[in-house]
Amino acid sequence: MSPLLQQFLQESREALEAIGQTLLLMEREPDNAAPLGELFRLVHTLKGNSGLFEFPALTSVLHAAEDLMDALRNGALAFNQQLADQLLSAADYVGEYLDEVESQEQPGSAFRQPPKALIEQLRGWLAAAAPVAAEPAPAAAAATAWRLPEELPHALRLHLAQELEEGRQLYWVDYRPAAECFFHGTDPLHLVRQLPEVLWRRVSPCQAWPDSAELDAYRCNLRFELLLPTEEAKLVEQFRYASDQVSWQPVDLAALGLDQPAPRQAPPAEALGLDPLALDILRTQRLALAACLGQPWPSGQQAAIQRTLENLLDAGPDQGLRDGLRASLAQAHQQAGGQPLLDWLDGQLSGAPARAEQLVMGWLANQLDDSAASGAGTADAGSGRRGEEAQAHATPRVLKIEQEKIDRLMNLIGEIVVAKNGLPYLAERAEQQYGQRDLSREIKAQYAVVNRIAEDLQDAIMQVRMMPVSFILQRFPRLVRDTARKLGKKVNLVLEGEETEADKAMIEALADPLVHVVRNALDHGLEPPAERSAAGKPETGTLRIRASQNADHVVILIDDDGRGIDPQRIKAKVAEKGLVDPATLDAMGEQELVNLVFLPGFSTAEQISDLSGRGVGMDVVRSAIEKVGGQLRLSSQLGSGTQLSLSLPLSMAVTQVMVIESGGQRFGIPMDQVMETVRLPQAAIRPLKQQQTAQLRGRTIPLKSLNQLLALDAEQRRNEDDEQAVMVLRNRSELAGLVIDDFHGSVDIILKPMLGILGELPGYSGTAVMGDGSILMILNPMELFQ
Repeated sequence: MSPLLQQFLQESREALEAIGQTLLLMEREPDNAAPLGELFRLVHTLKGNSGLFEFPALTSVLHAAEDLMDALRNGALAFNQQLADQLLSAADYVGEYLDEVESQEQPGSAFRQPPKALIEQLRGWLAAAAPVAAEPAPAAAAATAWRLPEELPHALRLHLAQELEEGRQLYWVDYRPAAECFFHGTDPLHLVRQLPEVLWRRVSPCQAWPDSAELDAYRCNLRFELLLPTEEAKLVEQFRYASDQVSWQPVDLAALGLDQPAPRQAPPAEALGLDPLALDILRTQRLALAACLGQPWPSGQQAAIQRTLENLLDAGPDQGLRDGLRASLAQAHQQAGGQPLLDWLDGQLSGAPARAEQLVMGWLANQLDDSAASGAGTADAGSGRRGEEAQAHATPRVLKIEQEKIDRLMNLIGEIVVAKNGLPYLAERAEQQYGQRDLSREIKAQYAVVNRIAEDLQDAIMQVRMMPVSFILQRFPRLVRDTARKLGKKVNLVLEGEETEADKAMIEALADPLVHVVRNALDHGLEPPAERSAAGKPETGTLRIRASQNADHVVILIDDDGRGIDPQRIKAKVAEKGLVDPATLDAMGEQELVNLVFLPGFSTAEQISDLSGRGVGMDVVRSAIEKVGGQLRLSSQLGSGTQLSLSLPLSMAVTQVMVIESGGQRFGIPMDQVMETVRLPQAAIRPLKQQQTAQLRGRTIPLKSLNQLLALDAEQRRNEDDEQAVMVLRNRSELAGLVIDDFHGSVDIILKPMLGILGELPGYSGTAVMGDGSILMILNPMELFQ
């Protein structure tokens, strides 16, 4: 993929995001007209950028959307919810188009033709906004109302009439380049000159020229009107990158405005008048002569004008024009001034120059008059430029980097972590195997230095990988809007802490679980307006998503003020589906009953829809969160609302694990799941309902033997004091003890997931390479305890 296309896709997605947010803001604040200008600018920029590529379908949709935005901006249309739906549908199409281009580097067959239905729907709003005449004219009369400009020579009209009678197609083209066309890679003059057989043209300013001090040379203010024999398909191809800036219509006999039929013979070439390009040159030379009229005759500039005029007329067929030029030049030599030549040019150009030409002439004269004082001005400008350059250097610069490059840096950091972990093994071997205690101390000292540098480097790269949670939260205003409308509910979405940052991988891992949670809150949590009013609540419910950072974790809280979760209803549904045995179900408290919503296959929906009822939901959310080392907590109060807390580590790049031993093998346990490590006397371990337990700080903790969980054929080893090594782990909302053989300290590792058949093994998170080259299996205690 070319860098230009990559930049286009990235900028277009950013523009789409801003368009969606602006539309939702306008929908919430219909009386606020400020976002409308920003919305028009975004659509206009997106459409202009699309013209750099062969994306006609995309450009057509954006062109229609831009026209609609222009009508809104001019007050011809009023913004409403239906119009917002239409524009959001157009944004969805643009997003799908960009996805197609990103995957295939070009639009597929489904995106090669403009979507007529979508464009007609957008244009339909413009038709509804168009003023309706009191008595519409008949179609025939409307077709003959248009006339060619009066400036068109009569002889040329006769010639055009004969061309039409012979079956040739003639078109009148009105091309008004965008003011910023130069910044979009468009050269209007070059585009016009590529048109073949132009019979007549007129170039005029779109708006009155500003004063010389306010003239912007990089802003196009020209209008090109052209008459040429061609086909409409050729015009479409010629102006495919400027389709929104040009209009054309066929020329018929009525448009010529002739009172009598055209003669059958062709008029002589002299009767057609000057060639349009020659006329342009005459006007340009007239402006140049007026600007240097005060110079002594003949100056170098005046002599160049004289030669240009002579060469121009020598190439033409009109002898009378050549004679008139020579006569005016003779008078100019006699009077030692260029006024006679200027008078002759004015006569050929039919009188005084237009207002636009006067302004340009004045600007040229001012430039010549100011040239004497340019030295001081240049010095002042130079100092100003240096000040601007210094300010530019003080502004922070942003460098866009591809994701793959950052991922490669993270992989290299992993290699450094593995390499530095080998230094303690070298120090141990130097001391115990070779008796080099001094060398061992030096290796340990060097390890401390390398470890510090590795941690700083890891932190620096992690900062590059960090991104705000707004990256995923930005999709929810649209999701909440569409889902609430589908359910017939009124919802106010509140987003807080969008600037909270976390690792890119963690942010992406949050995306799908959050969608499940938000859809569940809208479907099951928030009540319809009538039910809320009956309960004494406002008709509009509130859904709040709050992000914050707590130590080395990012916490996402999703709470609503809906109906809450009814524990007894949960209990009845679970009993009905047989998901939990009745005895266990009867012994559960209210919070335990609420947590049953995480059971696989559980659903309270009475009917299956695209939102709920399929038994896939909260269990998927919990599995996805726990898979990346996160935790999930649910609390609810009947009639008041529900709160769900998602807690995830800031990063998955480097993981700290505790190395343990059991059954003659070593394993790793993630440190964020380890609450504490203890050694319990065998007498402190007691059976309770066929479950080994222990009392620890006033709490009864169930114990699991790691050898039994992994089906290792060995008894758990005890130390010389008849004590068992126990790791107290966090098992979701509860604590559990894992009985092992021994502890071996903590170490930083790079977790590598297991692939293929091994990836399906329950109880394992992945593997890590240790400093001595051995492979350490990393356990997932939550899966082991299930």
